[in-house]
Amino acid sequence: MLNLDTYPADYFSPVYQQLVSSLSAGRNNEGMNDGLPLRILEGTERLIKEELVRCVWFGQHIKKGKLYTDDGLRLEVLSPGWWNSEGGPDFKHAEILLEGKGLVKGDVEVHVFSSDWIRHQHDKQRSYDTVCLHVVMWSDNQGESMKNYSGHFIPQLTLSKYLDAELGDLVDVIDIESYLKGRKVIPGHCHMEIQRQMVDGEWIGYFLDYAGDERILQKAKRYERWVETSPFEQVIYEAIMESLGYKNNKEPFLMLASRVPLEDIRHLTPQDVTIQKKKIDMQSLLLGMAGLLPQQRNLKPPADNETAAYINDVEHAWDAVQKKIDRASMTKDDWIYAGSRPANFPERRIAAIANILSECSSHSIFQHILSVFEKVENYHEEHRIIKTLIDDIQSLFLDIYDPYWSHHYVLCGKKITKPLKLIGKERTSHIFINVMIPLLLVYARKHNNLKMEKMLHLVYKKYKPLPATSVTAFMSNRILGQIKASEKIVNTARRQQGLYQIFKDFCENNNMSCNKCALYLSMVT
Repeated sequence: MLNLDTYPADYFSPVYQQLVSSLSAGRNNEGMNDGLPLRILEGTERLIKEELVRCVWFGQHIKKGKLYTDDGLRLEVLSPGWWNSEGGPDFKHAEILLEGKGLVKGDVEVHVFSSDWIRHQHDKQRSYDTVCLHVVMWSDNQGESMKNYSGHFIPQLTLSKYLDAELGDLVDVIDIESYLKGRKVIPGHCHMEIQRQMVDGEWIGYFLDYAGDERILQKAKRYERWVETSPFEQVIYEAIMESLGYKNNKEPFLMLASRVPLEDIRHLTPQDVTIQKKKIDMQSLLLGMAGLLPQQRNLKPPADNETAAYINDVEHAWDAVQKKIDRASMTKDDWIYAGSRPANFPERRIAAIANILSECSSHSIFQHILSVFEKVENYHEEHRIIKTLIDDIQSLFLDIYDPYWSHHYVLCGKKITKPLKLIGKERTSHIFINVMIPLLLVYARKHNNLKMEKMLHLVYKKYKPLPATSVTAFMSNRILGQIKASEKIVNTARRQQGLYQIFKDFCENNNMSCNKCALYLSMVT
């Protein structure tokens, strides 16, 4: 097992990347076998729910010694994937070994009968082109493989031939609710090696620390390229806008930030007015360029006086400012609302960034953050540095209040009595970890500011974990096997980010299998 506790840990260390490179090189030279032991199955037909078939697949309640697809290809399951709670295929990022193709990574779709693929019209849905295996309990299509949207045949595995117990017994034994809540995950090679060697949590924590550093370093590289063409203050503005878009509206928010750069904002919005007037002017500019003002969307006249007054103010300001803009506005069709909670709709996020810019001197979030670092420059106590940096930077996002948008989900919607944050704690934490830290690291290194880098790393390694996601929950269980062990070891955002990095480099990587993973190899080396 590699000794990890000898490396320095007071700055963003490249140790993880060094380990990955050296172990990968050694692995390729050894030419080690990728195979895994497997077993076989049998069952009888009865009416069951699709959820049960998913549990059978996810829990691998099958004899895995000699699995064959319906068209006779040898099949081994390295990982069934992780349960997809959103739209699309049932399981994401599965790994199988398929005769004639070797390692195959992709998604898995599960049905009771093979004909359900056609009945559910997956052959007409492009989102199912990522499916690498169709898993069914019974085949009712005479062994013929199904085609995806692109016209390619998909290998099919019929579970009824390979069940490791009578189906009736499985119905009684399997706790579907437990599976649906994500409590059961098939352990990886890494977890089995941890158990075999009785690896302590401290060693695992060190590995996750360095993997977490690598994630920040990778993000910093992206921002390094960004700042080659734009000043830091514009990049941090664009990066925050991108983060406000979540997964559905990242591109539209970036487009808006490029159409309304900070330089134009300073030119188009007056400074010698009240804060509230600044907010209205800023909201009108950004909402107008986003194509989301009522006049641009043909919204019905509001029923309440408060909404009517707000719309009158922003549209009056827009009528005045749009004459000075030589770029076309976006349209409502550029924005995606499906799959977003009303609290996260684009209008509220745009109002949030408008209010943040209005509160910052010269509309520069970057200068505001630098002033926070200047404030803690002479602090010597770690807890004061940590608390001041986190509280003062995050307050910029958490303490926003808007007379209209703090009480509304949408324009012309019903008023919410209790004010709702425009940017919540979870999104603020995400921006702090994934935007602020890597971007400020780029700035610190560009200006040889070792003290700032050390402060950033101190905050990073002490920051509490963010709420679990499907990826972190999957990885925690896959590596550590149980929630309690995971909570004890993955006790910082740095280690949580380490889970993401390992997932990205190995679990999600189509060219990697479990026994090529750096975490696993670090234990067997």
